[in-house]
Amino acid sequence: MNHSFFFTPFSLVVILFIATFFLLAKKASCTDPQFLACEPQSCGGQNISFPFHIQNAQEEYCGYPGFTVSCNEKSKTVLSLSDNEYIIQEIDYQNHSLRLSNAAGFGKNTSCIPQIQNISLNDDRFRLSITTTGVFLFYNCNYTLLESDSKLLNHKVDCSGENANVSTVAMLDDDPLLGSASEKCGAGVVAPVDVYRGENVSIGKMLERGFVLNWVASNCSVCDESGGRCGFNNATYQFKCFCPDGPQAGSCISGSTKGTRILWIVVGK
Repeated sequence: MNHSFFFTPFSLVVILFIATFFLLAKKASCTDPQFLACEPQSCGGQNISFPFHIQNAQEEYCGYPGFTVSCNEKSKTVLSLSDNEYIIQEIDYQNHSLRLSNAAGFGKNTSCIPQIQNISLNDDRFRLSITTTGVFLFYNCNYTLLESDSKLLNHKVDCSGENANVSTVAMLDDDPLLGSASEKCGAGVVAPVDVYRGENVSIGKMLERGFVLNWVASNCSVCDESGGRCGFNNATYQFKCFCPDGPQAGSCISGSTKGTRILWIVVGK
């Protein structure tokens, strides 16, 4: 006697439940190691995830090239740019921006301005915000020459313990005395800062407050929203989405979608 078996709505639900159960069990037992390695971590109160990765704490493939950060002895997140170290004060993943302060003077309760170097940026990765301006710092100003220019003397940075014959002068990049300062002090360096209209803030406070950088890297939103963790294959120079069941090109396929596919295969047979 031939018997025909017809799928009822109840039997379809049972098949879907069983298929999903086994898929989830398999997923839990063999989670991809790259997915596990790229779990976001914390440093100094900052959540560190793609495009950044923490040196010696996360695998290099968890971040985008040039976005390596470190966690210093004071638990501050540090980004190195052109041989300068900058403290990351804030990361805005939604707007692809971060606020930085030069580590040489960050958190130091002193009126002295530290010796810093010019910043050089790779435009392929980082760009200064449109709100950023520059502060010129002249470290080797002859004090005798400064005394002869009362206006320029007003820009002298008071610093206890400095050489009596050599002074530091600081001014914004639109100051009309820049030419005079360059003549009396020689070459200076330019430090990026954020300046807001109408405020009265010292140069030292501006340097500590820092500036905003915008970054350019692979878009992580699609992978992140699909439950994946973003990464980068340096060998092929391609973005990767690390999923619990293995890497994908752009996003992860959810377990429920896989279960639905298996259901259709079973029903089709």
